[in-house]
Amino acid sequence: MKVTAPPAQTTRSLQEICQAARQANCGECWQQPGKPCTRDPEGDHVARFGRAACRGLITGPELVVVLADFDVFTTATIIETPASAR
Repeated sequence: MKVTAPPAQTTRSLQEICQAARQANCGECWQQPGKPCTRDPEGDHVARFGRAACRGLITGPELVVVLADFDVFTTATIIETPASAR
């Protein structure tokens, strides 16, 4: 009997995670899906990423990737859209 491990789960790039999260509306500023929460810099509130995770648009590990650079954040913290995604 051969035992194999399940395939390793890969996370998407930050650009792909941001695009997926933008499919949810924002719980902080109530921006509609598809539009960024802020324009200068372009980005989205952490609240939007939380909603995206609850809706299955992004995974828990992907949310961790998004928040990894922050020591402290709130739902109003802006996650800047990677330049290549603009």
